[in-house]
Order: sequence, then structure tokens, then C-alpha cells
Amino acid sequence: MDRSRLISALSSAPSARDLAFPQAIREIIEDHPDPESTLRAIIDDRTLRSRARFAALYALLLRLRREERHAEYGAIVREHEGEFGTEPYFHTFRAIVARMRGDLASLRSSVEYSRQAVEAMPDVPAVVHQLAAFWVEYLERLEEAGSAADLDEVERHVDRAITLTHGRVAHYYETKGRVLALRGEFEAARAAVAQAIELEPRASRDYLRRLTQYQATRVRIDLMQERSRWARAHGRFRTELTEFKAQQLQLLGLLAAVVAFIATASNIASQSKGTDAIRLMLVASGAIGIVFGTFSLVNNSSIRRVTAAIIFGCALIGAGMFVPTSWMS
Repeated sequence: MDRSRLISALSSAPSARDLAFPQAIREIIEDHPDPESTLRAIIDDRTLRSRARFAALYALLLRLRREERHAEYGAIVREHEGEFGTEPYFHTFRAIVARMRGDLASLRSSVEYSRQAVEAMPDVPAVVHQLAAFWVEYLERLEEAGSAADLDEVERHVDRAITLTHGRVAHYYETKGRVLALRGEFEAARAAVAQAIELEPRASRDYLRRLTQYQATRVRIDLMQERSRWARAHGRFRTELTEFKAQQLQLLGLLAAVVAFIATASNIASQSKGTDAIRLMLVASGAIGIVFGTFSLVNNSSIRRVTAAIIFGCALIGAGMFVPTSWMS
């Protein structure tokens, strides 16, 4: 590795306050296939300017993150926090370290660190996107769906990152797709991921890694859609079950009332004499027929059967009211 050439490239890169700094460091890494040992040596060389050494630190951490070497990443950040901790980009390093821990509380911390980075560098697309990416990951991990306000803010940040880069950075669209999936807009989410796949540079060293990530996101979107369908079906089933229980309780109450009515009517009829007893039993039978005929509507019985039951019940009641006294003579 030509150490002097790498030092020259890092020294001539835009300053860390410049919007072009992240992309410039990525391009330097692409031009140097195995720069890790040289980058470590540059960081430790205190005879070099602080600007070049911080650029080397950023480049080394970028490489470690791409290779998911979490323990080494965290160790490097802690080692150099005392010297470079006031750099605005260090908020992004702290956010990445927190996110690498993987638990929900650490993800919340990563969102807060990323928010501080955005406050310090509101126009740097990579920083704005990092906040959106970590935030959407946090929302995906929640058992309950995220609030609409959170989703609106995440989408606003990812849209801003896309706008600042004129829509040329592929993985920003993958993050957009994840936000849309959380909103339940699954077709739009798939379209966003497809756009990410189309835009991803084939010559990039990260191409296969990114492509695997996009395909995993596609699978996640499919699973989220199936879970949403299942949740809707489960909700409908619970609603129908609740309604069925209510109907059964109503039916049991009605049956109890009818039994009590029959028992009372029979008791009264047994103590009555002659025509009064016959009239009472006819009226009671007609009333029961009307009640059951009307209630059968709940079970979607035909109108013809319901009408017949009601007419028959009314006929019994009418007969009971006009039973001739001569029947008992």
C-alpha cells in the first residue's frame, strides 16, 4: 500500500464540515482495496495534521462497519473519543456503537445520538439518512405499531436525504420502503426497494451485500403484509365471536323468560276453571309463537316462515280472546 498516496488523498479530501466529506471518503476507500493497516498507522501518527487523521478514522470505521466487525468498531471509537469526541460526526459513531448492541434501549440511544448529529449537520444526507434508518429499525422492533407522528417524521427525514442526493443513493430508497411497509403501504414499499436494486452500482464493493440486504427487506415486507392480513382476519373473528356470544346470551335470556312465562301461565291455568283456562293457554301459546317467530330473524330465517309463525301466533291469541263460553257447557 502506498502510504504517502493515501495520506495525500485523505489530506486533500473535503473537511469534515463539508457536505461532500462522506462521499469523498467512500471514493478513497474504493480506490484502495486493502487500506486497513495503513489507516491505523495514519491515525496513530501524531506528526500528521488532525484533519488527515480524522479522515483516516472515518475511513477505518466505515470499513469496519461494512464488515460488521462490531467489537473492533466500538473499541476504536472509545479509543479516540477523547481526541476527536467534539467532531460532529462522532455523534454518528456513538449512534452506530449503540445500535450494534442490538437491544431496544440501545436502539433508542442510537436514535438520540443520530438526532444530535442531524442538529449539528442538518444538510448532510448521510447523517439525515442515518437518523431515519435507525429510527425505522427501532419502530420495527416495537411490539405495538409506531405512532403516525413518528412515521411522518421518519419519512420526512428519508425524503430529505433522497432530495439532498437528487435521488442517486440506492439504499435510501430501501429505508423509504421500510417506512412505507410500517404504514401498511406494501405495494409502494416493494416499488421503493425495486428502485433501490435498480440504482445500486454494480461495480461497487458493497453491491452483493446491499443486494442481499434489499432481498431481505423484500421478504420482510411480504411477512409484514401476511401478518397484517392475519391481524385483520383475527380482528374480524374476535368481533364475530363477541357478537355470537351476545346473541347466545340474548337467546338464553329469552328462553329463560319463555320458560318462566310458560310455567306461570300453566300454574295460573291450572287454578282457573273452564273457559278462562283455555283462553289463557291459547293466548300464552300464541305469544310464544310470536316471540320465537320474531327471534328466528336473528338466524336468517326466511320472511315467509317468520310471517307464518306470527300469523299463527296472532290467530291463537285471537282464538283465546274469543273462546265461546258454550264450549265449557
